[in-house]
Amino acid sequence: MNHAPMQSRAARLPGSLLFFIAAVAAVMIALCCIRWALWTYGSDTGTFAQAIANVPYGFTDNLELGGTHFRTHWSPILAVLWPVVAVTRSPLSIQIVQVLLITLCALPLYAIVSAHADQAWGVRCALLALLYPPLLANAFSEFHELAFFPVLALALIWAADRRRWPWFAVFSVALVLIREDACLDLIFIGLAMAIAGLLRRETASTAAFFCLAIVSAGALAFYAVVVLPRVGSWAPSHFYQYPFAHGPLQTALSIFTRPVQLVHATATRGRLTYLLEAFVPLALLPLITRWTWLALPAFAGILLASDASVWRMGMHYVLLWAPWMLVAASFALIGLARDRSERVALVWWRTAIVLCVIFLIAFNPMHPLHYLRAAPYQHSSDALRAFTCTNGREPIGTHDEWFAHEALAYPNVTVIPDRPIAFHGYLLFAQDWQNPHFAQLLPKIRAGEERGLLRQVCSYGNVRVLRSSL
Repeated sequence: MNHAPMQSRAARLPGSLLFFIAAVAAVMIALCCIRWALWTYGSDTGTFAQAIANVPYGFTDNLELGGTHFRTHWSPILAVLWPVVAVTRSPLSIQIVQVLLITLCALPLYAIVSAHADQAWGVRCALLALLYPPLLANAFSEFHELAFFPVLALALIWAADRRRWPWFAVFSVALVLIREDACLDLIFIGLAMAIAGLLRRETASTAAFFCLAIVSAGALAFYAVVVLPRVGSWAPSHFYQYPFAHGPLQTALSIFTRPVQLVHATATRGRLTYLLEAFVPLALLPLITRWTWLALPAFAGILLASDASVWRMGMHYVLLWAPWMLVAASFALIGLARDRSERVALVWWRTAIVLCVIFLIAFNPMHPLHYLRAAPYQHSSDALRAFTCTNGREPIGTHDEWFAHEALAYPNVTVIPDRPIAFHGYLLFAQDWQNPHFAQLLPKIRAGEERGLLRQVCSYGNVRVLRSSL
């Protein structure tokens, strides 16, 4: 992978690249600020904000099972954001960090490509990274720790390509601290790259990637053997529930034990369109190179899930395969320019750019028409007044979006539970909130009032604050 004579080509970043990165980041930050002002971020943003703010106390939050994020995911890397949250005291800050993490993916991709081609192709592929809909959508969605994965994964490939082994070690450690599913993917990726290095007789590369697989397995084992027994069973296992398999391990083994049943359950139109949305914006370029195989573990983990929300484009799980798709598309373009002609490669690149733009207009996974619309029933001004009715010490159960917005201003806020009458604290809600889940909760709340279990503290417009009388 090393091409030392070309190192000088990537020594200086072109101004056009910095302009594109800054422009896309500015647009996405503006959209995030608008969404924040409209109160349309959901519970994940609030949950992560609380977990990061409580890093010194065990990554605790008010929503997840067991009261700590470690019950759901292995994510020590969140600790690096503690100073940001501690200073800003606003969940919006981690949304802005997410924008920066996504847009900065263009830098390592540029460095990788420009070492094998020239600056022009480096900028072109970096621009593709800035417009790739599955990746760009996650600059706008609710914060998740997987936002760290693409830029670090691309940086890891750059370090291996340039034989910067100390940096390779740094990026490897950072990657295995992101999440347990990232560790699982990195085990396969590390072994695959180690085998490739062995076949090319590249001793250093073979050893480095083998170490990546070992470190990833070690982090995964530490989470399973040391952390989880102290906080509880792994919460996301419900994503893999079939009549013939329960949990991720049984589902994975069913590839060999129940292949017919598994194919029948997973060969769906939704999964097919998911793959189309992944490959078509890149003009199918990833199919030309073997780099696409690095995305296989992530695709398998996503498409084997029984919960449709996992393989819905726009969800954060795409961040596990997006960097490998971009690397694959970039090397495909380099190969076309070398083996065919510059003109042929430019046609493919322009096609990919046009397809990315078309998808952002017609099939935008950011869903801007939904999240950038001010719903009249949200009453954010009334909600702000209603929050002042609470004493700030007792738990507050409210809507997902209001929880996200006030997660740090009111550290004891959470979402309204499925059994609101058993909630000890305040219930703060809009009576006209248009949500199917809340439509099921409202009759339960009213029944609690009728039984005298809940009493009104104050109300502003359609926003009410009730308190448990237990």
